[in-house]
This record gives sequence, C-alpha cells and structure tokens, in this order.
Amino acid sequence: MNLSLFDWSIVAALLVALLTIAAYARRYTRGVTDFLSANRCAGRYLLTLSEGLTALGLVGVIANFEKFYKAGFAASWWGLMMAPIGMVIALSGWVNYRYRETRALTMAEFFERRYSRRFRVFAGILGWASGVLNYGIFPGVTARFLVYFCGLPPAFSIAGLEIPTIAPVMLAMLSVTLFLTLSGGMVTVMITDFLQAQFINIVFLAVGGVLLAQFAWGDIANTLSATPPGKSLIDPFDQAGIADFNVWFFLIFAFKLFYNRLGWQGTQGFNCAAKSPHEAKMAGILAEWRGGITYLILTLIPICAYVLLHNEQFAAQAAGINAALGAVPDEHLRSQVTVPLALVRMLPVGAVGLLCAALVAGTIGNDTTYLHAWGSIFVQDVYLPLKKKTDLPPAEHLRLLRLSILGVAAFAFVFSLVFPLRDYILMYQLITGAIYLGGSGAAIIGGLYWRRGTTKGAWWGMGVGSAVATAGALLTALWPGLPA
Repeated sequence: MNLSLFDWSIVAALLVALLTIAAYARRYTRGVTDFLSANRCAGRYLLTLSEGLTALGLVGVIANFEKFYKAGFAASWWGLMMAPIGMVIALSGWVNYRYRETRALTMAEFFERRYSRRFRVFAGILGWASGVLNYGIFPGVTARFLVYFCGLPPAFSIAGLEIPTIAPVMLAMLSVTLFLTLSGGMVTVMITDFLQAQFINIVFLAVGGVLLAQFAWGDIANTLSATPPGKSLIDPFDQAGIADFNVWFFLIFAFKLFYNRLGWQGTQGFNCAAKSPHEAKMAGILAEWRGGITYLILTLIPICAYVLLHNEQFAAQAAGINAALGAVPDEHLRSQVTVPLALVRMLPVGAVGLLCAALVAGTIGNDTTYLHAWGSIFVQDVYLPLKKKTDLPPAEHLRLLRLSILGVAAFAFVFSLVFPLRDYILMYQLITGAIYLGGSGAAIIGGLYWRRGTTKGAWWGMGVGSAVATAGALLTALWPGLPA
C-alpha cells in the first residue's frame, strides 16, 4: 500500500467528521424548500466556497491533471487569459442576477413560466439525461484513482469469483455521499461543502509548498523546454502538434463561459439558494478570485509530475513509476493514473494522507451536489409536471426526491462498471454536456433578456442545439477515427 497507517487515520478522521456534521445539520431541513434550495438563505461567502467545491471532485481534478500534463504551462496561459472574461461576466451579474429574481427552484421551472409546461418537461428530460450520462463516469474514475493512489490491488477473489476493487470503493464512496445528500438535502450539502472547501484550501497550499521545495524552478523550466517544435509546454503559440488541448479548445471554452452561464444544471441547488440576487452576484465575483489559488495548484502538480518522469536526475524514481504504468492495460486509464502514481512518490508521509483526504472531500462535495441536482430535476421537471401534481404533501414530495437521488446513484454505479471511457475526461464531459448545453443558452438568455423571445424559438434553439451535439457524440463513439 502507498498510504501509511497515519495517512489512513487522516482520511478516516475526515469521514467521521463529515458524517457527524451531516447528522447534526439534518435537523434544519423542515420542508421541500429547505431540501431543494436551503430555504434560499445562503450568503455570498457560504456560496463562494460551497459551490466552488463542485469543481474539485476527483473527476475534475484528474481532468485538469490530464490537461496540464499534456499541454503544460501553455494550457495554463490560455486558461488565465479567460480570467478577465469570467470576471466581466461575474461583475455584470450576467444571467445569475435575473435568474435569482425569478425565484424559480430549477431552470426548467423558469422555462415553464416563460415558455410553456411542455417545454419545461422537454428541457427537464434533456438536462437530466445529459447530466446523468455526464455524472455516470464519476464514481468509476474516482475509484480507479483511489485504487492506484492508495496502492490497492486491482481485484480480489471471493469464493473463486474475481471482483474488481473499484466496485467496493465506489460503493463506499457513494454510501457516504448518499448519507450526506439524503440527510438534509441542500442544507447538509452546503454546510459540509463549505467546511470541506476550507480544509482543501489549506491542504492545497501545503502540497504546493512541498512540491516547490522538492523541484527547483530551473529544473522545471529546462524539462518543459526540451520538447519538439509544435509541441511546446511553455509557448502557447507553438502547439500546432498538440491535437487535444490547443488554442481552439480554449477559444471554444471562452465562448462557452458566456453562452452557457447557469446552463449546466449540476449546481441547480446553489443557483437558487442565495438570499437575494445581489448575494448571488457577489458570490460569483468572489468565486473568480477564490479559484485562482486552486487553479495554480492544479497546474503545479501535473507539471511537477512531468518533470519527475522526464528529467534525468529523477530517473530512478521515474523507473518505478513507469513500471507501474506499464502494468495498466488501457491507454486512457494510464493517462488518468499517471499523475496520481507520481504524486505518491513526490510527497512524504502525512502529506500523502492530507492530499488523499482533500481529494476525497472534494469528491464527496462534488457528488453530493450532482446527486442532489439530477435527482431533484427528475422529480421537479419531469415526473411532477407529467403527472400534473403540484400539491403533494411535503413528506411524499421528500420521499420522491430521495428515491430519485438513489436512482441516480444506482445508475452511476452500474454505468461506471460497464462503460469503457475512450477519451480524455474533459472531452467526454464536453460531449455529454453539450446534449443539453448546445441549445439551453438560447432559451436561457433569450428568456431572461429578450422580450421578443418566443416559445417556438425556444423549441427550435433547444432542439437543434441538442440534435447537433448528440449527433457529434454518436459519430465520435461509432467512428473512432473521427476527431472529437
């Protein structure tokens, strides 16, 4: 195993603390509004940290590890170039402010008010399907990371039956996540996410300090400079040979920031939880500043891993890592675990446990948010509108919400076991997300900012955008030679 007893005790202490806090906080959930939106009582600081944790789940972290390991500081340069775009959007309150003014509990509820009930159901089905498919790989990616990071065996046998280790790891992680989510809905999600975010900030700063103490800046610069023309890891304008995370990836992402503001419904509980439209706007502004530290650490870790594996003075350590990577049969899985395997050899005892605990905390925070979102959207925007039920008793309504959340978790468990991920995580997220995001921007922006926006226009925008994105996803899956 890669973790010592001391490291494991740190992870265990975190889990015990989270479960205790969730059990205590559940008393503040007294009704459906509390479960769905924390009774719209969140201030800017609570929102800034708790909502920001959704980007720090292991899937998001590994996706960034892949990106920066592949494209180096050049990818960071393009990412930082988008910071002014994000700040302008946040300062203007673009979409956030007007959406919070509607007091809608979900985006599809706003669609019903602005367009029609049929469009609400259509948008709810698209958003839910897109989100559940997107989330479907999360437990599997998380479990594989933990198996390789912790040094667990890839499989074990019971009564002659070989069971992949990721199955019990997924079950354990989903069990903790479900307890937090089902206990009190957004109330427990926001409280635990806020505390986990504070813990993660401290750990990330400590890990960054340890890495900078181990790797001289000159070694980092020299290693990243030793790349062939067209594949620079430093010069963002010398990346013609990098097919995946080049300038076009980031230009498309910059447009996406504007067009898809509040489009992704994975954070729908946070979208409606602010005390007021102004608090929602201020939370968005503060989030832009908070993300800077996280972004730097997520850049530094994979770059240090690249130096460890490509600099001759670390050849002995690199040989052990490469031997472990050689035992990983799948190319894309190897890409996901490269940085984690290097991390274990870069950090001392204690730091490994702290980082593992921080990543587990980020994953739990991310998963509670997503399970709550997709479970709530199915009930609020698909089941209840189709049944034309608007006056359910609170106890029955809460029971439906909890059953829906359980269903999402069960789907993700099975999907992660059987689905072969053949692309970078970020690419998969963009493809599945586009099923809904391809057309939702037109309906959201048009509905909030254009009086002449019509129901017919919303149908066409959502339908065409979704069809084009879905066709692209299917072609990529069925025709492997087609560029993603």
